[in-house]
Order: sequence, then C-alpha cells, then structure tokens
Amino acid sequence: MTRRTYLMALAIVLLCLLAPYRTDAQTSIGATVVLDPQDVTVIVGEREQFIAKVRGMLTQDVRLNFSTEHADLVEVLPTSLVVSPGDGGFIDRVYEIGLKGVSPGQFDLVAQVLPTGIIDVAAAFIRVTVANSQAIIVISNVIGWIYFAAWTVSFWPQMIINYRRQSVVGLSFDFLTLNLVGHSVYATFNCALFWSAYIEQEYLDRNPRGLNPVLANDVAFSIHATIATLLTVAQCFIYERGEQKVSRIAWGIISIFAVVIVVAGILVGTDTFHWLDFLYVLSYIKLSVTLIKYVPQAVLNFRRKSTVGWSIENVLLDFTGGMLSMLQMLMNGYNYDDWASIFGDPTKFGLGLFSVLFDILFIVQHYILYRNRADSKTLQEDSSTTTTTASNGGSKDTTWFVVVFLVVSAFAQTNNTILRLQFGPQDTTIVVGSSKNVTLRLHGPLSAPVTVNFTQTNVTTGNEYVQVTPTKIDFVPPTVNFIDRSERVTLRALRAGIFDLLAHLSPANELIDQGQAFVRVTVAKSWNLITISSVIGWTYFLAWTWSFWPQIWENRTRASVVGLSFDYLALNLLGHTMYAAFNCALFWSGSVQEDYLRRNPRGLIPVLANDVAFSLHATFATGLIIVQCFFYERGQQKVSYTARALMLVFGLVVLISSVLVATGTYLWLDFFYNLSYIKLAVTLVKYIPQAVLNYRRKSTVGWSIGNVLLDFTGGSFSILQMLINGYNYDDWDSIFGDGAKFGLGLFSVLFDVLFIVQHYVLYRNSNYIELRGENYPGPGSVTTAPRQNLPT
Repeated sequence: MTRRTYLMALAIVLLCLLAPYRTDAQTSIGATVVLDPQDVTVIVGEREQFIAKVRGMLTQDVRLNFSTEHADLVEVLPTSLVVSPGDGGFIDRVYEIGLKGVSPGQFDLVAQVLPTGIIDVAAAFIRVTVANSQAIIVISNVIGWIYFAAWTVSFWPQMIINYRRQSVVGLSFDFLTLNLVGHSVYATFNCALFWSAYIEQEYLDRNPRGLNPVLANDVAFSIHATIATLLTVAQCFIYERGEQKVSRIAWGIISIFAVVIVVAGILVGTDTFHWLDFLYVLSYIKLSVTLIKYVPQAVLNFRRKSTVGWSIENVLLDFTGGMLSMLQMLMNGYNYDDWASIFGDPTKFGLGLFSVLFDILFIVQHYILYRNRADSKTLQEDSSTTTTTASNGGSKDTTWFVVVFLVVSAFAQTNNTILRLQFGPQDTTIVVGSSKNVTLRLHGPLSAPVTVNFTQTNVTTGNEYVQVTPTKIDFVPPTVNFIDRSERVTLRALRAGIFDLLAHLSPANELIDQGQAFVRVTVAKSWNLITISSVIGWTYFLAWTWSFWPQIWENRTRASVVGLSFDYLALNLLGHTMYAAFNCALFWSGSVQEDYLRRNPRGLIPVLANDVAFSLHATFATGLIIVQCFFYERGQQKVSYTARALMLVFGLVVLISSVLVATGTYLWLDFFYNLSYIKLAVTLVKYIPQAVLNYRRKSTVGWSIGNVLLDFTGGSFSILQMLINGYNYDDWDSIFGDGAKFGLGLFSVLFDVLFIVQHYVLYRNSNYIELRGENYPGPGSVTTAPRQNLPT
C-alpha cells in the first residue's frame, strides 16, 4: 500500500513538471481554421451554407479571404471576414458563409489567410459541386443503385444454370480464372484503402484535398464478386466439365501477374515502394484483366457454335449495368458541366464501352448466330489454342507496363535532395471563356525567399492565350528550411490555341529542378467539338482494329489465300512490327523516354496506351494471316524478288542503326526513330502489290472488301478528326505545316478508293482468271471460260 501511494505521488509530480511543456507545445501550434462540411452541393439559383471553425491561440487579427476565381460558378457571401483573438489570445468561434449557385461546375473553394503563417489552413477548403438540377442528382443516384444491383446479381444466373445442368461445359475456364484474379486483387485494393488507416493516410498525404475514393458499396461489391466467382469455380470441380481445363496461355498470364505482385511486394519490403503503390499495382492488374477476360469465352462460343452453358442472363444484367453506368456518366457530365471527366480522360468510359461491346457480341451469338444450337455438342477441345492467343499480347504488355511504372515511381520517390518546381497536371484543356485550375508545387530544401513568374510560349504581349491568376507567387522558407507547398493557379481562356505555360523561379539556381515546371495547355473553342472528336477517335480506332479480321475470316471461309498478295502481307508485317517496336520502346523504356525528354524538355511522350495496343494487335493479326498462308491453298504465289529486295534494304537500315548504337554514335531513341521511318516507307508502298495483283487477275476475289471498307472508314474519320481539331484549337499548322500525317492518311484513303472501284466497278462481274505463275484456275478463268450460247 505504501509503495502504491509512493508511485501515485511520483506520477503527480511528473505531471506537474510536464504541464508547462504541454501548454507550450499546444500554444506553439497556433490556431486552426476548418471549413465544414468539406463537400457541398448547390443547385444553380439556390443557396447553401457552410461554416468556418477557428480554434486555438491567436495573437493578432487575421483576415480570411475566400477565393474568387470561380465567381462564374458560385457567389460567396461574405467574400472575406476578420477574425480577432479572444480573451487571453484563445479563440473558439464559428462563422457562417453562404453560397449561391451561378453555373454548373466542380472546384475547390479555398480560404486564404492574411497574414500567412499564423493559422493552420490545411483544412481550410471545401469541394463545391454546382449542379443544374436536384432532380437529375436523384435520378443519377437511382440509376447508380440499379446498375449496382444489376452487376451484383449478374454472378448468380451462371451458378444457377450450372446447378440445373449439373455441368459447366460451355463455360470458359480461362474466363473464370482471369475473372477470379481480377476480382481478388480488386477486393484487396478496396479493403485496404477502406479499412487501413495507415494506407488511407498515405493516400491523403499525396492528395491533401482528396477524399478516400473507395466507398462501402465498392468493398461490398468486390468481396461479393470474389465469393461468387469462387463458388462458380467450385462448381467446376463438382459438375461435368468434359475435357476443359485452364489453358497454358492463361496460366502464363496469371504467372506474369504473380511475378508483378511479388516484385511489388519486394519493393515494399525494401522501402522502395509504399503500400499504396503496391495497391495501385493490384488495381492495374484488375484493369488488365477487364480488357482480356471476355476474349476466351467469345472464342469458345465461336468454336462450339453454341452459347449453351454460358448464361445469357449474366450477359443481359452486365449489359444493363454497363449501359446505365455510361448513362449516369453522361447525366453527371451535363448536370455538373464536367464533360472532361468522360472524354478528357476516356479510360473509365472506354472500359465501360469495351465491356458493353462484348456483351453485345454475346447477345448476337446467343440470339442470332447460334440460336438454334442444342446442348448435344459436347466440348472436346482444350481451350489452350486460339481461345486466348488474341488476349495474350495485351495482358503481357500491360504487365510490363506495371513493372516499369514501379521502377520509375520508385526512382521518383527516392530523390528528394534538390528543390523541385513542378506543375500538375502537365496537360490540360480549357474552353474559351471558361477557367481551369492547375497546381504549382515547390518541394525540397529552401533557405531564401523565391518568386515564381509565368510566361506563355508562342505569344506576343497583349495576345495571350490565357489570363493567369496570380501573375506571380512568392515562397518564403519555413523554419526547417524544407518546403513542400502547393499553390493553385487559375487559367482563364482568352483565345483558341495550343501552348506551354512555363513557371520561372527567381533568383535562378543550378540546384533547382524545373524539368516539370510547365503545363501543356490546349484552349478549345467548344466542348461539343471535343466530344465529337473523341467519339470519332474511338470510331476509327475500332474500325482500324477490326479491319484485319474480315481478311482472316474470308481466308478461313474459302480455305484459300489465292488473290491475297504475299508481297503486301510481307511488307505489312514488317511495317507493323517496326511500329510496335517503336511504340513499346517509347511507352515502356525509361531510358528511351529520358532521351526523348532531354531532346524535348517540355514534351510529353507521344505514344499512348491505345497506340501500343493497336500496333501489337496489328502485328499479331498480320502474323495470323501469314500462318493461314501455310495451311490454305495458295497456288504458286510467293514473295517477289522486288519485295525481298525492299525488305533487305530495310533490314540493312536496322542493322546499321544497331551498329551505330553499339558504337555510341547513335542513341536508342535514334534507332527507334529509324524503325518509325521504315513504317512510314512501308505505308507508302505496301498497297501497290495488291492493286497490281487485282489488275492482273481482273478480279478482287480473295482480297477482302470488308478490310478495305473498315480501313477507308478509319482513314476518313482520322482526317475528319484532324480537320475538326485544327478548327477547334486553331492549329492548322499541325495539319498543313507538317503534312506527313495528313498526307499519309490521305494516301491510304486514296488506295482504299482504288480498291473499292476495282471491287464494285471494274471487276464486279469478273471471277478468277489464271494468273501467270498461279496454278489456280477457278470458275470463269481462261481455262474454264463459260460456254458460249451458240445457236443450234
């Protein structure tokens, strides 16, 4: 008892001794201002309120100014207020501020404190959403719950049909395996970001004004999807499955994903990566799976000529969810005047559209192509052949992208020893008459005050593209001589054009990294034209992508490649291979990207993910056609000496370029530029052999007109998009100043026109004639000409 009393007395003495230090620590923090709530939605013409809470020690009067750069969206009343210290310097006060919606939009309303450095303003902001209509918000929420329910229920019809049939024959095991991987990593991402306070804090540290993007329904859906897919997999071990198994290609793809996860885990274990980066890697795997998982099932249906075993209810529910999801995006785009979130970054919209297109394919297979197929056709083939071949390239390439992303991110996070000035984002689009914000960040050691000024490229005084507010920003070093401060810069568009906004730090210092102190600004005349241009872009991308398959289908239907020029095929494969190598290197190679950015200090990497996907797909499809040439009837056709000579010249160019790289005369970037020039040269000559072959045979039989029509559609739409963008961005120089891209597109379209004329006009009544050196006389050939109607 005496000992316990002694310990209590000792504890009281220690608390008394530490009390002054605790008080000092509290007062040294100063006052804080918090805007609450931090998310406000206001309807145009109506009013809402939020409060500013000021609490803590305050030694002098301060003024809170609310940013007015969004006066075109809301009215703020009052626009500023004075905060005075209370008795003893301690203040705990609440102020009411009103908002009135003016026009739709989304932005952050920030409270700026003068003088600076007295009040903590980390939470002095709110996210304001101005909507056109409350009714549309309600409808959008209802639509959201409907497609959430549709997607959630969509897993169960497949399990029910498996149970009723006591069989899983007709259900692709590759699809199931990839789907399980996708939903598992998605559930892991959602659960970690939703429940882990440590990871959530990492996210908020990187996005100081952000909200956790994962909601409770995201967690519920992903966990339910994983469990439902697991139950479907379990059925495969219980019910009749024939000879089905997971293909080697699918196992290869999953192995690559596993390697990526292990590498990411090692990077986390070595403190090169944060756990948040690891979770981002999982999310990229989920996106990759979404792009390829339906391919095996679609091909399996095609090979079996049946959809029996594949639940159409699953497809209809997924189609309903996808359509309603895109409808919600469009409604929100109108209600919040936020079309840029859809068409400016088309990833989410494009993935939704991609899934819907596959649903349409399944619906066509079920109700049109194979509607009368019975369940008697048992699957006897292994899905490891062509079922997943088409999806292999895309998945593998996406995985390599993730690996390179990890390395680049790790390097970026470990180098914090110099002062960096950078813009974010580095590419933005504004419409004339509207405003947009970008963020300027200064990060690193700072021991003396500096000032940032802004300039616009390619302009003269009084003829600027945008009005920049503020015109300059002063940075004062904190007491620890290390600064990490972000400032909002508002751009109000004055006239159409494309330019770079540059940030200059003065006084200049060689230890300052200003490599990212620019933002590429595109000022457009109309959002409607941007939307139309994006739709046209997706249209010609799909047209060009699918243009390879009519030829493959025609070869298979005829079991012959007679009429298809082998010179054209060989040159086409060479061109697409060079193009794919160029795109992959510039998209994934860190060293090649560094070479490019050194030559173009304010440049952005010109190769996008869809460029890589198209070139790899084109190479694969052309290779598949060449494989058909070894199996189907080809007569006496072969690659001509002229084509071989051209390819030999191109091969020498590649070899010489490699030697120049090895000797240090060339950079790898120069090597890949040479590959792109070979691609351009091939584009100029590759159609000539096919046009000549059609002329000599007086027939286009064997040369798919579907291929030509899709290529013509893609080329015409590409040229149309260039013209629309030239007008919308007042950027005609990009078309006519350097006519290579426009000229090549026009050149390809003119050849398509020639092929259309050959098919529908010149040789529409012709069949085969015997080509010299081609031992394939068909109906109507010279040797089997139709009998003349002679009088008897």
